Amino acid sequence: MDLKDFIASSLTQIAEGILAANEALADTDAEVNPINLATHSNNAQGFGRVIEQPEGEKRGRLVERVTFDVAVTTEGETKGTAGLKVGIASFGLQTGGELKDKVGQASRIQFAVPMVFPSKRREAT
Repeated sequence: MDLKDFIASSLTQIAEGILAANEALADTDAEVNPINLATHSNNAQGFGRVIEQPEGEKRGRLVERVTFDVAVTTEGETKGTAGLKVGIASFGLQTGGELKDKVGQASRIQFAVPMVFPSKRREAT
């Protein structure tokens, strides 16, 4: 896989994951990748705060940074084909007393997604 394809695929899947998480959390007050965000310095406990605050609260809700470190490996047997999978790289497999060597390459992608964690379920309307 070319680097540009890897980057495009990774970013697309991250974006689709954010959309899917927001849909799954629609009945809560959680927000993945919230808008109207005031960020803090890198050494602050939280990533930032949401600018718009609910009625009765003095400050906006805390935004955390959820970090991911994903290993992406390509592997195949020395005589076989290679494919892309996410997981832990394994370079040896013993089956029936026979050891097959694996060849592969590992790439890592690290990213962070800002998130307001849920504090309650939204009331049904």
